[in-house]
Amino acid sequence: MTNEPSNFARAAGFKPKATMNDVMFEELLALRHKRPLTPDEQSRLDGWLTAHPADRARWAEEATLSDALHRLPQATTPSNFMARVWQDIEAAGRRPARTEAGWRNWLRWPSLAQQFALAVLLLTAVMILQGRRARTQTQLARGIEQVTTLARLPDVALLKDFEAISRLNQSAADVELLAAFERER
Repeated sequence: MTNEPSNFARAAGFKPKATMNDVMFEELLALRHKRPLTPDEQSRLDGWLTAHPADRARWAEEATLSDALHRLPQATTPSNFMARVWQDIEAAGRRPARTEAGWRNWLRWPSLAQQFALAVLLLTAVMILQGRRARTQTQLARGIEQVTTLARLPDVALLKDFEAISRLNQSAADVELLAAFERER
C-alpha cells in the first residue's frame, strides 16, 4: 500500500500526513524563492524528482514563478522609512482618544439637523398622545351620557320618604304588572 491518497480523498481535499521527505521538498521550494540552490540541495532535489515524478510539474511552476519575481525591479526603500513607520504607529495610538472625544462632542452638541429631527419626533409624540387623550375623554363622556339615560334615579321627594325606601327593598309582587302580562297572553 502506498502513501498516496486515493482519487476520492484528493477530490475531498484530504492531504496525507507529510513525511520527512515531503518536508524536505517544501523546504527546497522555499529556498528556491530566496536564492539559487547549492549543488548539494540540487542533488537532493534531483533525487526527489526522480522518485516522485508527479512533483516535477509543481517544481517547474514554482521555478517559473520565482524567476519572474526575481526579474521584477527591486522597490527602493526611502531613507526615512523607519521614521515614517514609527510616526504612523504613534499617530494610530493617539487616534482613539480623538475619536472618543468626537463622540462625546457629537452627543453634547447636536447639530441643527439633529435638533430639528428631535423636535419633530417630540412634536409627533405629543400630538399622538393628545389625540388619544381627547378620544378617551370623548368616549368617557359618551359612556356617562348613556349610563345616565338608562339609570333614571327616583325623585328626591320619594327618597326623603323613609317608608317608600323601605318598600323598595321588599320583594312583594307587583299586582298591576302581573295583570298586564296576563292580558298579553
